[in-house]
Amino acid sequence: MCFKYKRASSESKDEGFLLADSLLSLMMLGIITSILLPALIILVQYDIKTKEQLEFSRQLFLDLKAYEDFDEFKTGNEIYIIRQDEICEKSNEDLCLRYQE
Repeated sequence: MCFKYKRASSESKDEGFLLADSLLSLMMLGIITSILLPALIILVQYDIKTKEQLEFSRQLFLDLKAYEDFDEFKTGNEIYIIRQDEICEKSNEDLCLRYQE
């Protein structure tokens, strides 16, 4: 009988530990979803924009190499908009590259 009584008291200690453990797990889940998940989404969006800019820069470099000089490129291209100090893509004007003559 004494053994059963001690066992019941040890189970009540475990219940308190399991409650604290559950609250700690819930707090960690809250941190992950409120901080780390939005940060991951921002990093993925930044990676996509960086890849688009890199592809634009590569394509522009290849197109510039096809012409003998920059003045010929200004008059002969149909893909790019050439402004005062930058070259932008016609289909997506957010993709621009600054240049100096």
